[in-house]
Formats: sequence, C-alpha cells, structure tokens
Amino acid sequence: MLRDMIDVTNDKNFTQGTIFNCAYSASYPNDEALGLIITARCDIANKDKVRFYNYIPAIPFDVWKNKELQPLVKKRVYINLIKNYLLLLSSAGFSKGNVETYGFEKIHEKIISQKKLNPKQLSQFNDLKSKIDCIESNADYGDLHNFFSSDIKRILDDIIENKNSDYFFIDKITGYGSVIISLREIYELDIGTANKIPNGIELDNGGIYSGLNLNIENKFCSIVGQMKSPFIELLIQRFANNFIKIGVSNPHNELSTLIMEGKK
Repeated sequence: MLRDMIDVTNDKNFTQGTIFNCAYSASYPNDEALGLIITARCDIANKDKVRFYNYIPAIPFDVWKNKELQPLVKKRVYINLIKNYLLLLSSAGFSKGNVETYGFEKIHEKIISQKKLNPKQLSQFNDLKSKIDCIESNADYGDLHNFFSSDIKRILDDIIENKNSDYFFIDKITGYGSVIISLREIYELDIGTANKIPNGIELDNGGIYSGLNLNIENKFCSIVGQMKSPFIELLIQRFANNFIKIGVSNPHNELSTLIMEGKK
C-alpha cells in the first residue's frame, strides 16, 4: 500500500536526495526536522564549485499536524462556517453585534428560551459555533480531527496527490513515519558539516554545525535515507516550479466574446 520511496540501506552516500536528521527549520526550532538535499549532483561531485549545499525541511507528520494543519483547515472552511452561523443568528432575530455586546451565552439562552430556532436549526447553530471555536482557539489535532475529519482527509489527499504546490508527501521514513516536505523553504548546510554527516555527528561535543539544530533532544545527526528515482526528480521539478513563475497582465475579460463576434 505504501510507495517504495526511500532507500534506507545507503547511509554513507551524500548526494541530491539524501535525507539527514537534526536539520534546522525556522518553523520548528524546538522539534526535530529532517533535511533533504536538493543541490545538483554535478555540483556535489565538483567539490570546488560550491561552498555549501542546499536542503529543504522534511517534517514528520506527527509534528507537522500540530502546527501547519490548522491554518489549512481554517482556509478551507472558516468563511463558510461564519456565513452559515450569521445566517442562523439572523434567522433567530439577532446580529453579530448583539453577540459582541451581550456575549454568546446570553444570546444563546434567549434563542433557546424563546424558541427562536427549531430543533434542527438549533443543532446546526450549536455545531457551527463549536467548529468556529475550534478554529479560533487554535485547537490541537485531536479536536480538529473530531470536527473536520473529512476536510483533513481532502487536505491530505491533495498533498499526497501533488495538488498542493506547497508540500510533497513521503509515505514513510523508517523511524519517523509519514513525512511532509515544505517546497517553499530552503536552507544552507555547510560543506564541512555535510562531509561529517555520513559517519555521524555527536551534536553535544561543543562543535558548531551550521544548518543543524542543536536545541533538540536527539543529539546524533546521520543519514536516514535516500529518496529514490523517480520521486527525487519529481520533487525537484515541483520545487523549481514554485520559483519560476512569470507574472503577466491578465487578458481582457471580454476578449473571447470580441473574437467570437469578429470585433478583434
């Protein structure tokens, strides 16, 4: 069922597609991130050509879900939640301003005591309010999953199927489970540090290691896998696509009509 994306038998070769642990990510300063090398193989082979390698952060799903999933869910559902909530509030004879002035609980009590909504509407109203509270409170993954499991599934399906340009999904890396790669972040790894990773680096030995995160519990940096072909080529293509877009002015919205009518 899982795709065979990562070779874990080669922990010595440092090249494009190499994945190492203890990578630094500004978005996860206190969590262990992985780093995936994207520097071209020819540049790595020509050791005099570059002074550092580039990597992009790869975040274990169990870490990623508690930070980046909530904004994606909010973007997907929040506007419609608010819209439907305000419609029911209006049907009950109240406004957003009433709630802001008197508080939700007081307005809610009046809606119930005065039977402003029928039982079905009241159930919908309560459900909408609970979901809005979940979004606005930056709830943890458990609560998000409880309220928005179908939306989360669609979000993950889009990432897995390469329909979200911000992310790339790795089904499994041994020891880390499913991993989500950020395609809009790029970091530098000093070559001196990179050359030591295949043999392992003890991070608590007092050394300075540019590109590695010394603030995490794991203190041993090493190679954890190599992304196989054609997945590494697909990842590089999708990463590059984010940075080669060229903006041009939009055509006139009536251009097709003018062409059809022979006026152009």
